[in-house]
Amino acid sequence: MKTLALFTLTALASATAFAAGPTPTAAAKIEISGMSIQHTGVDSNATVSNTANAYTTAVQNLSSNKGDITIAGYSNQTTEVNSGGQVMNKAVNPGDVAVQSLASNVGKVEVKKGGTSKQDATINGSVTNTASGAGSVDRCGGVDCSDAALAVQSLSSNVGNVTIAGESTQSTNVGGGSSVDNKATGAGAVGIQSLATNIGTVAIDGKSHQAVGLMRTTVTNFANGADTTAVQNLASNYDGVKIMSGGHSDQAVTGYGGTISNEANGRSAQAFQNLSSNFGDVTISGYSNQYTHVSGTVANLANGVKSLAVQNLSSNDACDPPNFKLPDCPTGYCGWGRPS
Repeated sequence: MKTLALFTLTALASATAFAAGPTPTAAAKIEISGMSIQHTGVDSNATVSNTANAYTTAVQNLSSNKGDITIAGYSNQTTEVNSGGQVMNKAVNPGDVAVQSLASNVGKVEVKKGGTSKQDATINGSVTNTASGAGSVDRCGGVDCSDAALAVQSLSSNVGNVTIAGESTQSTNVGGGSSVDNKATGAGAVGIQSLATNIGTVAIDGKSHQAVGLMRTTVTNFANGADTTAVQNLASNYDGVKIMSGGHSDQAVTGYGGTISNEANGRSAQAFQNLSSNFGDVTISGYSNQYTHVSGTVANLANGVKSLAVQNLSSNDACDPPNFKLPDCPTGYCGWGRPS
């Protein structure tokens, strides 16, 4: 098994919640029926760093929940990275996994009817998530050493299997001169970056508000090597999206100057970029409002033989998302992937 490097920072947490200890056979449960307020602030010139070396998993959570999450009360999650501040997460060998979550819920996420979830990330410094290394079995005794690197970065997002019957508000704002960077390098590597996004199996029967604001900033998602996959989502719903008859969905991306880039280089590389979009077998029986306005550069590139580049702005795309192996769960439960 991988060695686990775990860094969790919560500057303020006040909750009526129950969290059961994880086991390999039982889900770790987080139930919020009262009020939960989670806030993390990274000051100017401060650094928050999480690094896993030698075939390991690096997990970094700032104002986030991870496990089997039910929100029936009020949940408010905020992360602020001030000018000059840095948040870094790195896994730097073959088989490594880097998972970074800011003001996010990761796992099986349910916002019940009557429940309210607010997630906000404000970035005026730099946020970096890096996984490097192609798959290799040499000099490695772990079970995942044949896997390539995987980098997953989530800002004010819900990741896993997401059901919204109450009200969910997600916003990410990146200020001038700031950067949000996600990289996976090496053959077969996967880079996934989500800002104010629901990713997994997404069902909206309540109200969902998603907004990303960019001001002269750089947002990059980069996978480099044969069979690599780069996925970037801003204010989007990704994978098996259903907006029910009672559902209400608002999605908006606004950008002034700067660059948004998604790139996969190498043979059979795949690059997917979604802004204010629904991707994957979309059903809309309720209300959907999608808006994108950018004045800088939006770039999506797949470069190599049999490569594929898909870019959606304020769009609905019914195509199936790419298949890739999601990481093992060294803490007992992740909630990754589609339901079995």
